[in-house]
Amino acid sequence: MTAGDVLARYGALTGWARALVQAGADAVTVVQDFHAGEILRRSGVEYRFVAGGPGAVARAVAGPRPTVVHVNGLVFPLRVRHLRGYLPPDTALLVQDHGGVRDDHPGFRSWAWRARHRFGLRAADGFLFTARALAAPWRRARIIGEGRPIYEVVEASSDLSTASAEASEAPELGGSASGGQAALPGRPALLWVGALDANKDPLTILDGFERALARLPDAFLSMVFVDDPLLPEVRRRLAASPRLAGHVRLLGRVDHARLPALYKAADLFVLGSRQEAAGFALIEAQGFGATPVVSDIAPFRALTDDGRAGRLFPVGDVAAFARAIEELGATDLRARRPQVLAHFDHHLSWPAIARRALAIYDEAKDRRRSEARRR
Repeated sequence: MTAGDVLARYGALTGWARALVQAGADAVTVVQDFHAGEILRRSGVEYRFVAGGPGAVARAVAGPRPTVVHVNGLVFPLRVRHLRGYLPPDTALLVQDHGGVRDDHPGFRSWAWRARHRFGLRAADGFLFTARALAAPWRRARIIGEGRPIYEVVEASSDLSTASAEASEAPELGGSASGGQAALPGRPALLWVGALDANKDPLTILDGFERALARLPDAFLSMVFVDDPLLPEVRRRLAASPRLAGHVRLLGRVDHARLPALYKAADLFVLGSRQEAAGFALIEAQGFGATPVVSDIAPFRALTDDGRAGRLFPVGDVAAFARAIEELGATDLRARRPQVLAHFDHHLSWPAIARRALAIYDEAKDRRRSEARRR
Protein backbone atom coordinates (compact mmCIF):
# COMPACT_ATOMS: atom_id res chain seq x y z
CA MET A 1 0.00 0.00 0.00
CA THR A 2 1.34 3.42 -0.94
CA ALA A 3 0.89 6.67 0.96
CA GLY A 4 -1.63 7.74 -1.67
CA ASP A 5 -3.58 4.52 -1.11
CA VAL A 6 -3.81 5.33 2.60
CA LEU A 7 -5.28 8.76 1.90
CA ALA A 8 -7.75 7.30 -0.58
CA ARG A 9 -8.86 4.72 1.98
CA TYR A 10 -9.38 7.03 4.96
CA GLY A 11 -11.86 9.63 3.76
CA ALA A 12 -12.79 10.64 7.29
CA LEU A 13 -9.17 11.63 7.97
CA THR A 14 -8.67 13.61 4.79
CA GLY A 15 -12.15 15.13 4.97
CA TRP A 16 -11.56 16.40 8.50
CA ALA A 17 -8.16 17.88 7.64
CA ARG A 18 -9.41 19.51 4.44
CA ALA A 19 -12.44 20.97 6.23
CA LEU A 20 -10.21 22.55 8.88
CA VAL A 21 -8.22 24.35 6.19
CA GLN A 22 -11.37 25.51 4.47
CA ALA A 23 -12.73 26.77 7.81
CA GLY A 24 -9.68 28.98 8.31
CA ALA A 25 -7.16 26.93 10.28
CA ASP A 26 -3.68 28.47 10.01
CA ALA A 27 -1.90 25.22 9.14
CA VAL A 28 -2.92 21.57 9.21
CA THR A 29 -0.39 18.72 9.17
CA VAL A 30 -1.29 15.05 9.42
CA VAL A 31 1.42 12.68 10.66
CA GLN A 32 1.04 8.95 10.01
CA ASP A 33 3.25 6.06 11.10
CA PHE A 34 4.22 4.22 7.90
CA HIS A 35 6.75 1.80 6.47
CA ALA A 36 8.45 4.55 4.43
CA GLY A 37 8.94 8.28 4.71
CA GLU A 38 7.00 10.48 2.30
CA ILE A 39 5.32 13.88 2.21
CA LEU A 40 2.16 14.56 0.23
CA ARG A 41 0.24 17.81 -0.06
CA ARG A 42 -3.47 17.78 -0.83
CA SER A 43 -6.04 20.61 -0.57
CA GLY A 44 -3.80 22.75 1.62
CA VAL A 45 -2.96 19.89 4.01
CA GLU A 46 0.52 18.43 4.48
CA TYR A 47 0.53 14.66 5.04
CA ARG A 48 3.77 13.41 6.57
CA PHE A 49 4.30 9.65 6.43
CA VAL A 50 7.01 8.74 8.91
CA ALA A 51 9.08 5.56 9.26
CA GLY A 52 10.99 4.71 12.41
CA GLY A 53 8.40 3.96 15.06
CA PRO A 54 6.86 5.96 17.92
CA GLY A 55 9.89 8.14 18.56
CA ALA A 56 10.16 9.26 14.95
CA VAL A 57 6.44 9.96 14.81
CA ALA A 58 6.53 11.96 18.04
CA ARG A 59 9.47 14.04 16.79
CA ALA A 60 7.65 14.73 13.51
CA VAL A 61 4.56 15.86 15.40
CA ALA A 62 6.43 18.03 17.90
CA GLY A 63 8.91 19.57 15.46
CA PRO A 64 6.71 22.43 14.19
CA ARG A 65 5.67 23.25 17.81
CA PRO A 66 1.93 22.82 17.18
CA THR A 67 -0.64 24.57 19.33
CA VAL A 68 -3.02 21.57 19.16
CA VAL A 69 -2.38 17.89 18.50
CA HIS A 70 -5.35 15.70 17.61
CA VAL A 71 -4.91 11.91 17.95
CA ASN A 72 -7.38 9.64 16.17
CA GLY A 73 -8.46 6.73 18.35
CA LEU A 74 -8.54 5.85 22.04
CA VAL A 75 -6.73 2.60 21.28
CA PHE A 76 -3.17 4.01 21.38
CA PRO A 77 -2.77 4.98 25.05
CA LEU A 78 0.98 4.47 25.32
CA ARG A 79 1.53 6.42 22.09
CA VAL A 80 -0.42 9.30 23.63
CA ARG A 81 1.72 9.24 26.77
CA HIS A 82 4.90 9.01 24.69
CA LEU A 83 3.83 11.91 22.49
CA ARG A 84 3.11 14.15 25.47
CA GLY A 85 6.75 13.93 26.47
CA TYR A 86 7.85 15.50 23.18
CA LEU A 87 5.34 18.35 23.01
CA PRO A 88 5.81 21.89 24.30
CA PRO A 89 4.14 22.36 27.71
CA ASP A 90 1.44 24.66 26.31
CA THR A 91 0.42 22.38 23.41
CA ALA A 92 -3.07 20.95 23.83
CA LEU A 93 -3.34 17.20 23.22
CA LEU A 94 -6.78 15.85 22.28
CA VAL A 95 -7.88 12.27 21.58
CA GLN A 96 -10.93 11.38 19.49
CA ASP A 97 -13.05 8.26 19.84
CA HIS A 98 -13.46 6.28 16.63
CA GLY A 99 -15.33 3.30 18.00
CA GLY A 100 -12.40 0.94 18.46
CA VAL A 101 -13.69 0.00 21.92
CA ARG A 102 -17.38 -0.44 22.73
CA ASP A 103 -18.84 -0.27 26.23
CA ASP A 104 -19.06 -4.08 26.42
CA HIS A 105 -15.36 -4.50 25.59
CA PRO A 106 -13.73 -7.11 27.87
CA GLY A 107 -10.88 -4.71 28.54
CA PHE A 108 -13.08 -2.72 30.90
CA ARG A 109 -13.08 -5.81 33.14
CA SER A 110 -9.30 -6.24 32.97
CA TRP A 111 -7.17 -4.49 35.61
CA ALA A 112 -4.09 -4.48 33.36
CA TRP A 113 -5.99 -3.10 30.35
CA ARG A 114 -7.57 -0.36 32.45
CA ALA A 115 -4.24 0.53 34.04
CA ARG A 116 -2.49 0.79 30.67
CA HIS A 117 -5.19 3.01 29.20
CA ARG A 118 -5.44 5.11 32.35
CA PHE A 119 -1.70 5.74 32.36
CA GLY A 120 -1.59 6.61 28.68
CA LEU A 121 -4.76 8.63 28.19
CA ARG A 122 -4.34 10.78 31.27
CA ALA A 123 -1.69 12.61 29.26
CA ALA A 124 -4.49 14.02 27.11
CA ASP A 125 -6.15 17.36 27.72
CA GLY A 126 -9.58 16.34 26.47
CA PHE A 127 -11.56 13.78 24.51
CA LEU A 128 -13.84 14.04 21.50
CA PHE A 129 -16.94 11.82 21.19
CA THR A 130 -19.92 11.95 18.86
CA ALA A 131 -22.11 11.95 22.00
CA ARG A 132 -21.09 12.61 25.60
CA ALA A 133 -22.82 9.43 26.76
CA LEU A 134 -20.27 7.36 24.82
CA ALA A 135 -17.61 8.45 27.32
CA ALA A 136 -19.51 6.90 30.25
CA PRO A 137 -17.71 3.52 30.32
CA TRP A 138 -14.35 5.29 30.16
CA ARG A 139 -15.41 7.47 33.07
CA ARG A 140 -16.69 4.50 35.07
CA ALA A 141 -13.38 2.71 34.53
CA ARG A 142 -11.61 5.88 35.73
CA ILE A 143 -9.58 5.93 32.53
CA ILE A 144 -10.86 9.39 31.65
CA GLY A 145 -10.72 11.37 34.85
CA GLU A 146 -13.51 13.67 35.97
CA GLY A 147 -11.25 16.67 35.44
CA ARG A 148 -10.72 15.94 31.75
CA PRO A 149 -13.32 17.56 29.49
CA ILE A 150 -15.47 15.65 27.02
CA TYR A 151 -16.25 17.51 23.79
CA GLU A 152 -19.13 16.53 21.54
CA VAL A 153 -18.44 16.63 17.81
CA VAL A 154 -19.58 14.44 14.93
CA GLU A 155 -16.88 11.96 13.96
CA ALA A 156 -17.02 12.63 10.22
CA SER A 157 -19.29 13.82 7.43
CA SER A 158 -20.04 12.65 3.91
CA ASP A 159 -18.33 13.53 0.66
CA LEU A 160 -21.27 12.26 -1.38
CA SER A 161 -23.35 14.88 -3.17
CA THR A 162 -26.53 15.29 -5.13
CA ALA A 163 -24.40 15.71 -8.25
CA SER A 164 -22.97 12.25 -7.69
CA ALA A 165 -26.52 10.96 -7.24
CA GLU A 166 -27.50 12.17 -10.69
CA ALA A 167 -24.45 10.47 -12.16
CA SER A 168 -25.21 7.14 -10.49
CA GLU A 169 -28.89 6.56 -11.19
CA ALA A 170 -29.73 2.87 -11.13
CA PRO A 171 -32.89 2.27 -13.16
CA GLU A 172 -32.44 -1.48 -13.03
CA LEU A 173 -33.40 -1.46 -9.34
CA GLY A 174 -37.04 -0.77 -10.13
CA GLY A 175 -39.70 1.92 -9.76
CA SER A 176 -39.58 4.90 -7.45
CA ALA A 177 -41.27 6.23 -4.40
CA SER A 178 -40.49 9.89 -4.49
CA GLY A 179 -39.35 12.58 -6.83
CA GLY A 180 -39.53 10.38 -9.90
CA GLN A 181 -36.21 8.69 -9.10
CA ALA A 182 -35.78 5.19 -10.51
CA ALA A 183 -33.38 3.82 -7.91
CA LEU A 184 -35.82 2.44 -5.32
CA PRO A 185 -39.33 1.01 -5.34
CA GLY A 186 -42.01 1.67 -2.72
CA ARG A 187 -44.37 4.25 -1.32
CA PRO A 188 -42.66 4.97 0.99
CA ALA A 189 -39.26 3.67 -0.13
CA LEU A 190 -37.26 2.42 2.86
CA LEU A 191 -33.48 1.97 2.67
CA TRP A 192 -31.16 0.02 4.94
CA VAL A 193 -27.37 0.43 4.58
CA GLY A 194 -25.47 -1.60 7.14
CA ALA A 195 -24.15 -5.01 8.08
CA LEU A 196 -26.57 -7.86 8.59
CA ASP A 197 -25.33 -8.62 12.09
CA ALA A 198 -26.66 -8.79 15.63
CA ASN A 199 -25.54 -5.25 16.43
CA LYS A 200 -27.39 -3.65 13.50
CA ASP A 201 -30.41 -5.89 14.28
CA PRO A 202 -32.03 -6.45 10.87
CA LEU A 203 -34.55 -8.92 12.31
CA THR A 204 -36.22 -6.20 14.40
CA ILE A 205 -36.46 -4.05 11.29
CA LEU A 206 -38.00 -6.89 9.26
CA ASP A 207 -40.51 -7.76 12.00
CA GLY A 208 -41.56 -4.13 12.39
CA PHE A 209 -41.76 -3.58 8.66
CA GLU A 210 -44.05 -6.60 8.28
CA ARG A 211 -46.40 -5.16 10.91
CA ALA A 212 -46.45 -1.79 9.16
CA LEU A 213 -47.39 -3.31 5.80
CA ALA A 214 -51.00 -3.56 6.96
CA ARG A 215 -51.15 0.26 6.87
CA LEU A 216 -48.48 0.83 4.23
CA PRO A 217 -49.32 -1.77 1.56
CA ASP A 218 -47.16 -0.07 -1.08
CA ALA A 219 -44.05 0.25 1.10
CA PHE A 220 -40.83 -1.45 0.06
CA LEU A 221 -37.58 -2.07 1.95
CA SER A 222 -34.26 -2.28 0.09
CA MET A 223 -31.27 -3.58 2.05
CA VAL A 224 -27.63 -2.81 1.17
CA PHE A 225 -24.95 -4.70 3.08
CA VAL A 226 -21.46 -6.16 2.86
CA ASP A 227 -20.87 -8.08 6.10
CA ASP A 228 -23.73 -10.54 6.48
CA PRO A 229 -23.40 -13.09 9.31
CA LEU A 230 -27.19 -13.00 9.80
CA LEU A 231 -28.00 -13.45 6.11
CA PRO A 232 -29.22 -17.05 6.63
CA GLU A 233 -31.58 -15.89 9.41
CA VAL A 234 -32.78 -12.99 7.26
CA ARG A 235 -33.51 -15.33 4.37
CA ARG A 236 -35.36 -17.75 6.65
CA ARG A 237 -37.44 -14.86 7.98
CA LEU A 238 -38.38 -13.82 4.45
CA ALA A 239 -39.13 -17.41 3.41
CA ALA A 240 -41.50 -17.74 6.36
CA SER A 241 -43.56 -14.75 5.20
CA PRO A 242 -44.25 -14.49 1.46
CA ARG A 243 -46.03 -11.19 2.09
CA LEU A 244 -42.93 -9.71 3.71
CA ALA A 245 -40.64 -11.24 1.08
CA GLY A 246 -42.66 -9.52 -1.63
CA HIS A 247 -41.78 -6.12 -0.15
CA VAL A 248 -38.08 -6.64 0.64
CA ARG A 249 -35.12 -6.71 -1.73
CA LEU A 250 -31.68 -7.83 -0.54
CA LEU A 251 -29.31 -5.80 -2.70
CA GLY A 252 -26.14 -6.91 -0.93
CA ARG A 253 -22.94 -5.10 -1.85
CA VAL A 254 -23.40 -1.90 -3.83
CA ASP A 255 -20.46 0.13 -5.12
CA HIS A 256 -20.04 3.28 -3.08
CA ALA A 257 -20.44 5.34 -6.23
CA ARG A 258 -23.95 3.90 -6.64
CA LEU A 259 -25.11 4.82 -3.13
CA PRO A 260 -26.01 8.46 -3.90
CA ALA A 261 -28.81 7.39 -6.25
CA LEU A 262 -30.22 5.12 -3.54
CA TYR A 263 -30.03 7.76 -0.82
CA LYS A 264 -31.64 10.32 -3.09
CA ALA A 265 -34.54 8.01 -3.89
CA ALA A 266 -35.11 6.84 -0.29
CA ASP A 267 -37.98 8.31 1.70
CA LEU A 268 -36.92 6.68 4.98
CA PHE A 269 -33.52 5.47 6.14
CA VAL A 270 -33.80 2.68 8.73
CA LEU A 271 -31.33 1.03 11.09
CA GLY A 272 -31.67 -0.80 14.41
CA SER A 273 -28.15 -0.59 15.85
CA ARG A 274 -27.53 -1.47 19.48
CA GLN A 275 -24.16 0.30 19.67
CA GLU A 276 -22.26 2.69 17.41
CA ALA A 277 -19.51 5.29 17.66
CA ALA A 278 -21.29 7.42 15.06
CA GLY A 279 -23.15 6.18 11.98
CA PHE A 280 -21.67 7.03 8.58
CA ALA A 281 -24.56 5.64 6.54
CA LEU A 282 -27.03 7.60 8.68
CA ILE A 283 -25.03 10.78 8.03
CA GLU A 284 -24.86 10.06 4.31
CA ALA A 285 -28.59 9.41 4.05
CA GLN A 286 -29.48 12.70 5.74
CA GLY A 287 -27.17 14.45 3.29
CA PHE A 288 -29.71 13.51 0.61
CA GLY A 289 -32.79 14.37 2.66
CA ALA A 290 -33.89 10.85 3.61
CA THR A 291 -35.79 10.90 6.90
CA PRO A 292 -34.11 8.64 9.48
CA VAL A 293 -35.99 6.07 11.56
CA VAL A 294 -33.27 4.62 13.76
CA SER A 295 -32.72 3.11 17.18
CA ASP A 296 -32.57 5.35 20.23
CA ILE A 297 -28.86 5.17 21.07
CA ALA A 298 -26.62 8.06 22.08
CA PRO A 299 -24.83 8.69 18.75
CA PHE A 300 -28.07 8.44 16.77
CA ARG A 301 -29.66 10.97 19.12
CA ALA A 302 -26.73 13.28 18.40
CA LEU A 303 -26.96 12.74 14.64
CA THR A 304 -30.73 13.31 14.45
CA ASP A 305 -31.07 16.24 16.87
CA ASP A 306 -32.69 13.98 19.48
CA GLY A 307 -34.96 12.55 16.81
CA ARG A 308 -36.30 15.88 15.59
CA ALA A 309 -34.81 15.20 12.15
CA GLY A 310 -36.71 11.88 12.02
CA ARG A 311 -37.87 9.27 14.54
CA LEU A 312 -36.10 7.26 17.24
CA PHE A 313 -37.38 3.94 18.59
CA PRO A 314 -36.15 1.89 21.59
CA VAL A 315 -33.55 -0.72 20.71
CA GLY A 316 -35.20 -3.98 19.69
CA ASP A 317 -38.75 -2.60 19.96
CA VAL A 318 -40.60 -4.04 16.98
CA ALA A 319 -43.90 -2.30 17.72
CA ALA A 320 -42.29 1.12 18.19
CA PHE A 321 -40.41 0.82 14.91
CA ALA A 322 -43.61 -0.18 13.11
CA ARG A 323 -45.49 2.79 14.58
CA ALA A 324 -42.72 5.19 13.57
CA ILE A 325 -42.71 4.20 9.91
CA GLU A 326 -46.52 4.06 9.83
CA GLU A 327 -46.77 7.60 11.16
CA LEU A 328 -44.15 8.96 8.80
CA GLY A 329 -45.51 6.98 5.87
CA ALA A 330 -48.82 8.80 6.27
CA THR A 331 -47.10 12.18 5.82
CA ASP A 332 -45.66 13.96 2.81
CA LEU A 333 -42.09 12.74 3.08
CA ARG A 334 -40.95 14.84 0.13
CA ALA A 335 -41.99 17.93 2.10
CA ARG A 336 -39.70 16.79 4.95
CA ARG A 337 -36.61 16.65 2.79
CA PRO A 338 -35.68 20.37 3.13
CA GLN A 339 -35.87 20.02 6.92
CA VAL A 340 -33.54 17.01 6.92
CA LEU A 341 -31.15 18.70 4.50
CA ALA A 342 -31.06 21.84 6.65
CA HIS A 343 -30.22 19.70 9.69
CA PHE A 344 -27.40 18.06 7.73
CA ASP A 345 -25.99 21.40 6.56
CA HIS A 346 -26.09 22.99 10.02
CA HIS A 347 -24.85 20.04 12.09
CA LEU A 348 -23.45 17.15 10.03
CA SER A 349 -21.68 18.69 7.03
CA TRP A 350 -17.91 19.08 6.87
CA PRO A 351 -18.11 22.88 7.30
CA ALA A 352 -20.27 22.45 10.42
CA ILE A 353 -17.92 19.83 11.87
CA ALA A 354 -14.86 21.98 11.15
CA ARG A 355 -16.40 25.00 12.86
CA ARG A 356 -17.12 22.88 15.91
CA ALA A 357 -13.64 21.35 15.86
CA LEU A 358 -11.93 24.74 15.72
CA ALA A 359 -14.01 25.95 18.66
CA ILE A 360 -12.95 22.84 20.62
CA TYR A 361 -9.31 23.42 19.71
CA ASP A 362 -9.48 27.03 20.90
CA GLU A 363 -11.06 26.00 24.21
CA ALA A 364 -8.50 23.23 24.72
CA LYS A 365 -5.61 25.60 23.93
CA ASP A 366 -6.84 28.15 26.45
CA ARG A 367 -7.31 25.48 29.10
CA ARG A 368 -3.87 24.00 28.50
CA ARG A 369 -2.14 27.38 28.64
CA SER A 370 -3.91 28.21 31.90
CA GLU A 371 -2.83 24.91 33.41
CA ALA A 372 0.74 25.36 32.14
CA ARG A 373 0.94 28.79 33.81
CA ARG A 374 -0.20 27.29 37.13
CA ARG A 375 2.51 24.63 37.10
